[in-house]
Amino acid sequence: MPVRVVTDSTCDLPRALVEQHGITVVPLTVVFGDEGLLDGVDIDANRFYERLRDFPGVPRTSQPSVERFVDTYRSLAADGADIVSIHLSSRLSGTLNSASVARDQLAHEAHIELIDSYQVSMGLGSIVMDAAIAAAAGGSLAEVANAARRAMDRTRVVACLDTLEYLRRGGRIGRATSMLGSLLSIKPLIQVESGEIAPFERVRTRAKALDGLYAVATEDRNVRRMFVGCGGNDAEAHAFMERLQPALPHTEFHIGQIGPAVGVHGGPNILGVAFTRRG
Repeated sequence: MPVRVVTDSTCDLPRALVEQHGITVVPLTVVFGDEGLLDGVDIDANRFYERLRDFPGVPRTSQPSVERFVDTYRSLAADGADIVSIHLSSRLSGTLNSASVARDQLAHEAHIELIDSYQVSMGLGSIVMDAAIAAAAGGSLAEVANAARRAMDRTRVVACLDTLEYLRRGGRIGRATSMLGSLLSIKPLIQVESGEIAPFERVRTRAKALDGLYAVATEDRNVRRMFVGCGGNDAEAHAFMERLQPALPHTEFHIGQIGPAVGVHGGPNILGVAFTRRG
């Protein structure tokens, strides 16, 4: 019986990888004032960051509805497929809860395994890719779910922000709130730890922040897959990836934009890495 892999739009996987691996992405909604836009459907990353810079208020995000998950699961299960549905950390969003209610409604129609990745953005994306690769190889429901859980234990996300203000305004700052009392000129490095946003390091300049990001990305040379993600600054992301590649010659690299649903909280000019170590 085939297994289909579902995730949400905070995975920030480039469209080419989504299509290549047959991944189904359920979009969150980004809200500017009274206007709700489906992440990656009604608005892409480039347009989002343009609007974010000019928007006078505070945009917000909304988790997918139960009905959207029900429709997605029912469509995928129509041919008898099982489903592994992997989502951003439940400590950052209610998305997993919507998926859980949908699963319960379809208990007699489909076999659905839900996984809380305790990650977000391309960290979630890397976990989803491992699941999709296992599914394409003919893995069972349990085998695909286990591939995702093994990747969770080996995946890390660290990012450089221009400011903590977007995290603070969006209520997603978590333990990184300890940085708020610092000088306004700091360039914070944050990480995802136990499903929450946590401080990693604070430095005074963008250059030092990128040096810190480089150090953490290259400290373990046993990295199998590395994502470099950016919030509207493609040139900086490409330059950073080119800096990383000589230090990690046996690593599979991908580059992409950090999408609207994550960008609401990270702000413009975010640059981050997500990497999965070999087992």
